Amino acid sequence: MISRRYLLSRLTMVAAGGAMLWAIRDRLPWPPAEVAFESGERSGWIPLTNRGSMIEIPGTVNGVPIRVVVDSGAQMTAIDRGLAQRLQLPQTAGALPLLAFGVTGAPTISHTVKLQLGLPGLAVSDLRAAVLDLEGLGKLTGRPFSMLLGRDVLRHLALEIDYPRRRVAFHRTGGQAPTLDAITLPLKVVGGAPTLQVRVDGSDPINVLVDTGASTSLALSQDAARKAGLLAPGRASTTAHSISLGGLSLDQVVVAQTVDVGGLTLRETPVQIYVPAARGKAPDGLLGAGLLRRYLTVLDLGAGQLFLVPQTPTIATGVEVGRVRPRP
Repeated sequence: MISRRYLLSRLTMVAAGGAMLWAIRDRLPWPPAEVAFESGERSGWIPLTNRGSMIEIPGTVNGVPIRVVVDSGAQMTAIDRGLAQRLQLPQTAGALPLLAFGVTGAPTISHTVKLQLGLPGLAVSDLRAAVLDLEGLGKLTGRPFSMLLGRDVLRHLALEIDYPRRRVAFHRTGGQAPTLDAITLPLKVVGGAPTLQVRVDGSDPINVLVDTGASTSLALSQDAARKAGLLAPGRASTTAHSISLGGLSLDQVVVAQTVDVGGLTLRETPVQIYVPAARGKAPDGLLGAGLLRRYLTVLDLGAGQLFLVPQTPTIATGVEVGRVRPRP
């Protein structure tokens, strides 16, 4: 039997929201949420409320204090089911049910509610959020939270993450320009999802989702890992527990000699390999905080930008991160 203490010490977050995908969507038009800053075009720095990889900040729902996890892997903002019931949040009128898939595990039937979200320095009015069991997910991580802030809100904002100083800020989209020392990665926004191409041990390019809710540097689906040669016979591997919206799973971990991401090369990088949820449209891979937390990171979905500003020497335990020349 695995003790809770042992489990939490070995747990990685493949994806906080499970890179949430919705198989059944509302077919009625819904006005977009309105984002308003209290002053100017920037929220100001917001301290992170935890020491782990999750981007956790304080917020309010209809004036009630909550903890919010900022998750670019989530297609839509989600609120904890129990909190939605306690606050008697109104269900979205006329909306069809949603089927929420995580990267792994079984799907969850959901519905949406309407709420007013407050974050330090800004407010989001008339936000529609999916109702999910986030309390259970929070208990597994040891960091209870009540909301996942997804791409429906993030597409209106530029997210600046200062991992070394444990703080974040929100800006109006399109207002950030990379500094001279910034590493600009070739981000593409496909269907609202931020994606990059990576090469693993010289493989063909793999499209991966930039997921701020994932704690690993890189996670790949079984199929993508097989095509990259990570599951070749005789290749050494270990296992690690992980969690996503679909629950707890035991994943294979294989060390890649090189992972090329735009102008970066990661060396000797553990890659977590997950079994995608049945019938779910899981991404081929996730690029997470294991890479991003070495930098001041700016992710601007509206402008299609992702750039990293080095803050410390780019040598980490077991992983060397260095700039390489762009491919011809």
